Amino acid sequence: MDQPTVPPDSEAPAPIDALEAMGTARSMRWLRSDPVPPALIDQVLWAATRASSPDNTQPWDFVVVQNADVRERIGRLFEDMPKARPAQRTGSPAPDTADATARRTREGVQNLVATLADVPVIIFVCGANLYPPDQPDITNMYSAVYAAAQNLIVAARALGLGAAFTTLHRWVEPGLRDLLAIPDDRTMAAMIPMGWPDRPFGPLTRRPLQEVVHHDQW
Repeated sequence: MDQPTVPPDSEAPAPIDALEAMGTARSMRWLRSDPVPPALIDQVLWAATRASSPDNTQPWDFVVVQNADVRERIGRLFEDMPKARPAQRTGSPAPDTADATARRTREGVQNLVATLADVPVIIFVCGANLYPPDQPDITNMYSAVYAAAQNLIVAARALGLGAAFTTLHRWVEPGLRDLLAIPDDRTMAAMIPMGWPDRPFGPLTRRPLQEVVHHDQW
């Protein structure tokens, strides 16, 4: 199938280029409830399926939830989820910066969980453990589906949509599997809420290249 296109009358903003999208694709945990045009959903899914995979096995499947009743039931599954705690950090970042980042992350996760029923699109990225055929290694599956998820998030940002890569589904996976009829032979790898952002995009906070890039040898 050719790359899907957005209808001329769409209210979506003009797409931005890939590098700008990568540099500003903050994890968007504050999303408006406004519906997302189907053409835009098709575009981000198209981008997801352009990811690489071992031997081009393409082990991914995507469950796209838009139905209001299903979203409400997903939200109810998360009602008893423990309050999010800031992740343990290594190294010695400036305390104020670390605390502020942890606080924003914690608040964002708590808001996302509390408003899941209002998020217009929830995408579950699933994978099949099938490569190599004679002795499948699940590492290969994750390498493909996580690449697909990242493509999806960058494409969403390029189209003006907010998204967040999460593994929150693990807290309530049995209930989600039953609700969404996920086959037993599929791994639920990621849950990506997506919609129009309710907070601004902006530059990502990342370590500078000189700290992580090694030329020719370590």
